Amino acid sequence: MAIKLREVVDRVPIGSVGDGMWRMLGLALSLANAEGGVLFVDEIDSGFHFSVMEDMWRMINGQAGSLSDQVFATTHSRDCYESLAAIAKSEPGDVTIQRIDRSRTEAVRFSREAVLAAAERGIEVR
Repeated sequence: MAIKLREVVDRVPIGSVGDGMWRMLGLALSLANAEGGVLFVDEIDSGFHFSVMEDMWRMINGQAGSLSDQVFATTHSRDCYESLAAIAKSEPGDVTIQRIDRSRTEAVRFSREAVLAAAERGIEVR
């Protein structure tokens, strides 16, 4: 199996790329398999360098939108949710963050607007 990279003329054997590329491929295939349904991803940022988080969210947003998928993802990473906020500014899609805390009986919901505002001010969503 081979993949085509933007900056490389020839196809590259998928076995020669890093774990992050395998993870991205796994997410893309999972989205395709969940067409019209729901995809749950625990620790969605696992295996990705912070510098590719926006690309990951861009791929997920585009694929989920075109396949009518709903994605639920968990993370503890500030880089991860800030990257989500960055793409939410420029791309369509319904984005919310649900904060789960043991001391509360219900999740705290942050709307798309609240996510964007928090990211712009550089504050952590709590």
